[in-house]
Amino acid sequence: MTIDSVADRFWRLICEYAPTVATVRGEHDFNDKLRALDPDALDEFATSFRAIGSEAAAIDSSSLNTQEKISAGLLAHESDVWATEIEQRFLVAPVDPYIGAHTRLLSDTRMNTVQNPDQADALLERYGKVGHHLNDALALIRANASSGMTPAMAPLERVLDQLDRYLASDLDDDPFLKLEGGGSGWKQTAQDLVETVIRPAFADYRAGLIEHIGPVARPDDRAGLKWMENGEEIYRSLIHKYTQLERTPQEIHDIGQNWGTEILVGQWIETGQSAFGIDTMEELFDHLHNDPAQRFESEEEMLDHARASVDRAWDAVDNWFNVKPSEKCQVVPVPSAIAPAMPPAYYMQPPTDFSRPGTYFLNTFKPEERDRFEYESIHFHEAIPGHHFDRSIAASIQGIPAFRAFTQVYAHTEGWGLYSERLADEMGLYSSEVDRLGAISADAWRAGRLVVDTGIHALGWSRQDAIDWLRKWTPIGLLTIEQEVDRYIGMPGQALSYKMGQIEILDLRRRAKEHLGGEFDIKVFHDVMLTNGAMTLPMLRRRVEEDLLAG
Repeated sequence: MTIDSVADRFWRLICEYAPTVATVRGEHDFNDKLRALDPDALDEFATSFRAIGSEAAAIDSSSLNTQEKISAGLLAHESDVWATEIEQRFLVAPVDPYIGAHTRLLSDTRMNTVQNPDQADALLERYGKVGHHLNDALALIRANASSGMTPAMAPLERVLDQLDRYLASDLDDDPFLKLEGGGSGWKQTAQDLVETVIRPAFADYRAGLIEHIGPVARPDDRAGLKWMENGEEIYRSLIHKYTQLERTPQEIHDIGQNWGTEILVGQWIETGQSAFGIDTMEELFDHLHNDPAQRFESEEEMLDHARASVDRAWDAVDNWFNVKPSEKCQVVPVPSAIAPAMPPAYYMQPPTDFSRPGTYFLNTFKPEERDRFEYESIHFHEAIPGHHFDRSIAASIQGIPAFRAFTQVYAHTEGWGLYSERLADEMGLYSSEVDRLGAISADAWRAGRLVVDTGIHALGWSRQDAIDWLRKWTPIGLLTIEQEVDRYIGMPGQALSYKMGQIEILDLRRRAKEHLGGEFDIKVFHDVMLTNGAMTLPMLRRRVEEDLLAG
């Protein structure tokens, strides 16, 4: 047994378990499949992940080189994470606008590319299975609810809105018809399936959620996992998944409170004075909320703003990085059918065949309600030097197992994204003091995530409690706050990864700078952060200690 053989089996298992994601990544052996959701299949997947994790943990690390050690450590961690999630069932096909079964179909399908007509024809087989897949998803959701694992009302309402928007959308914009390279007659066959199989299946799924899940969904004052059967155990496992740190919910909550209500307050006042001559946080937030100049006027203006920021960042990176992606990312709007429930922006890395460049999705829904001052920091987080660097560089590393190109250990990758927002300030990328307020806002937002995620899921906060805290301690617009709180409700724990990861990266940089003194090279530090792909925080710490501090 070699680490490569174990890694190959893990990668194939991941692709089989998440076939729509595999297609987006350029792995086409599973184009005809959708995730199996029946209990026997899920049990088999969990068992297989457990076996791979045990094999990886049993390999003698003394015989491995550095890259093999990273692979073995990631295999053990990731296999445990996937097995636990499947065994718990709650997040296998959740009622959630970001990671629900319907979202995977809509968002992943829009990103598909193919290299030949056979791969496209296999997707038609997948399309024909959408009805069975959504029926199985609903059956799993109902089984969970009958055992006390009920979804919350807030994400359910957003899912229903997404389904309504999809069902009312024009066929010309249907994601199942966007594929290029399908060959003669492909699009007509796909359209027939959309009209006779796919849209009716989405309608049935919607009706089933209303009939069976709506009456038992957790209300807004009991939105967190604390109020759900096995919720506290599930939340502990999610903290481990997303931070890899031995921290209790209360400890994480307190870290967020310290940053949000103490550390960042001085930065607000100092920069607010420079930007507007305002010297209290309350007045500053009021100004940012009510100044018409801080709003966009159109989708086109938002996209132009993003593309200009990406261009400016790309021109500056050579002074800060030894390694960079081969090309800039493209900037496109979030698909309109899912935009109302989606975050302000997100990034999708290139597939294995690089048939599509890295893509930065900007949410242009209701531009007149979007706070302009926040968006440069968002661009630097999601695009350059943020996720376009950490994800695209990972995808291009030579000589490592395939799974590592796509492993997204959130505390590292999202910690890097948040670190990039502050790095952009060092790089001189912000256009003005007003835009620098966006970086402080983003930091306050991520600190607030530590507070409200733990507040909702461990301390019993209501949805409104979370909204109120973010309204008081951040200048984020109400539209975004409501979207984000519902995201934390439906995706417990994920929001913790950003600030916890950033704190660790900043601490590692501080330690390296103190140890190396005048020999500290920011480019070399960034090499350690990025050129090994995503790692758990303990693994990242070891790389800094061995690669930078050992000498």
